[in-house]
This record gives sequence, structure tokens and C-alpha cells, in this order.
Amino acid sequence: MNGRHPGFTTSRLHIEAVDTADGCVWTLELRDEHQQVATMQLAGQQLSYDAIDPSDAAGYIEEALTVITAYLARTLLLPSVTGNDGEAVVWEKSGFERTDDGFLLALTH
Repeated sequence: MNGRHPGFTTSRLHIEAVDTADGCVWTLELRDEHQQVATMQLAGQQLSYDAIDPSDAAGYIEEALTVITAYLARTLLLPSVTGNDGEAVVWEKSGFERTDDGFLLALTH
């Protein structure tokens, strides 16, 4: 996957990508302040995040998940991704359904 995963810019975030052997790590920074708010990792079909504000009160993780899952569906044609770690409410607000192993989001192409 090296060199394949892009960075993104949203209205509030600059999301920088660093490829790994089996996926990518995205660093989420406030667009105007260059302050890091979280990292998000894709390994295979599994997403996880580590945020400065785990409750995601400002919605930064949700915003990044919207952009990243759209990319995973459109470009990589993944049928689904699972989410682990982080707060349940964040995954659920982003459309993930709770499973025995974490959270699941079916992706539409």
C-alpha cells in the first residue's frame, strides 16, 4: 500500500497520510492552527483512532471518518470496515453498528 493513501483537507482539518506496510496512519490537525487533535489508523479493514479528546466533543473524528470511509469505499472498494478502540458514541454517530468485536460499517460503492 505504500504511496497509495492520500491526505485530505476539510473545512476544519488537515489530514496527513503516512503509509504503513498494511495500511495507513492519518494525523488530524486543526486546519488553521496546525494543532494535532488525533491520529487514525487503517490496518487491513480495521480502523482505530487515538484522540486528544476521546469523546470527540468537537466532531473532528466524525468529520475525518466521513472523508476516510468515503475514500475507502470509492477508491479501495472495501465492502466494510471495523472500528476498534475509542468511544462507542463516536463510532455510532459515524454510522457504525456495534458488534461483539467492536463496530462495523458497511460501505456502499
